[in-house]
Amino acid sequence: MLELKPMLSALWRNKISALLIALQLALTLAIISNIVVIVQDRIEKIERPTGIAVEEIIAINFMAIPQDYDMIGAVSADLELLRELPHVKDATVTNQVPISGSGSAGTFYTQPNQEIGGTNSNRYNTEPHFIDTLGLNLVAGRNFTDAEMQFFDPNELKEMPVAVITRQFAEKLYPNQDPIGKPLYDGNSSHPIEIIGVVERHLGAWVSWPNAGNVAFFPAVRNTQDKNYLVRTEPGMRDKVLKTLVEKLSERDPQRVIKTRVLSEYVARSYVRDNLMVKVLTIVAAMLSFIVALGIVGLTIFWINQRAKQIGVRRALGATRANISRYFLLENSLIAGTGITIGSAAALIANHYMVRDYSQPSLTLVPLAICALLVLLVSFTAALTPAIRAANISPATATRSV
Repeated sequence: MLELKPMLSALWRNKISALLIALQLALTLAIISNIVVIVQDRIEKIERPTGIAVEEIIAINFMAIPQDYDMIGAVSADLELLRELPHVKDATVTNQVPISGSGSAGTFYTQPNQEIGGTNSNRYNTEPHFIDTLGLNLVAGRNFTDAEMQFFDPNELKEMPVAVITRQFAEKLYPNQDPIGKPLYDGNSSHPIEIIGVVERHLGAWVSWPNAGNVAFFPAVRNTQDKNYLVRTEPGMRDKVLKTLVEKLSERDPQRVIKTRVLSEYVARSYVRDNLMVKVLTIVAAMLSFIVALGIVGLTIFWINQRAKQIGVRRALGATRANISRYFLLENSLIAGTGITIGSAAALIANHYMVRDYSQPSLTLVPLAICALLVLLVSFTAALTPAIRAANISPATATRSV
């Protein structure tokens, strides 16, 4: 306590420098704390379970060359061929590849002819092997049957008899209710689509979509010029099977252009922006911490050089090295405490506007407190070496200019 008055007096004489460091610490805390919640949110997003056996699945897209191509017949023959290949667990056809960034969506209702209050959902046209091929977990109800399949031309409209949906979508449609057997209405239609099954999880086509996880599957194949197959292999055999797929499909029917890609590539591409943001923000946080540490080191050394004679006098009067080091560390702590107080308020205010205007995650007190401790630790560590240097100043320094 006896050191507090001369310490405050010294800080007042150098108030501009002390204030600049405090503001630098405040700005660093405000930025880093918001970076932490954004990075944490992105990491949680990237690590979400997909509900799909991603590492075992190959996606195949082909475009038929003839205009009068019999897509329905080709799909049947291709799937039979794919399922008989060695190390293949199952194969299916779908209108879009999951987690690829490409898909279709619609608004669904629980009442006929409803126009407001609907729930948006990704939608897939597929067939009974879809669930097993993707490795989806059917938690309620049943799968499609072959008798429920719908085959139709591009301009033909058909009403779906049944649907399998994700549990997330089911909870939004019928909260706290058993959805099996309940109706689903597409748009403002009056035709009921019976919910026959619920799968545990499927992210859908767009991982960044606010409604990711709302997915509905319908038993349908449309006779278009292009089609997507999904092939699930035995664990560890994906790359080996991939080498033979195009060859076998081309041998069966050469009148098309075939492209293949493993599903994990689609997943990686879907999260490339999130991964980039995590890396960039982490680098920014590290650079800010380094810059503020350099500022503290420079300011502390400057003050020590200015007060070398006074330090020598204190040493001559009996002050120990520990007393000198403690003095400068406490002085630094006062500056850091001021900066952290200002920075905490600034962080919460900035986060409020980020949540309101940009839908960013909220900053809670726990990550803010952790970031404040980290900033304090950086400040303490940066001041430690200059403080030890000050403690080593000889008492003889007090007499050199006399």
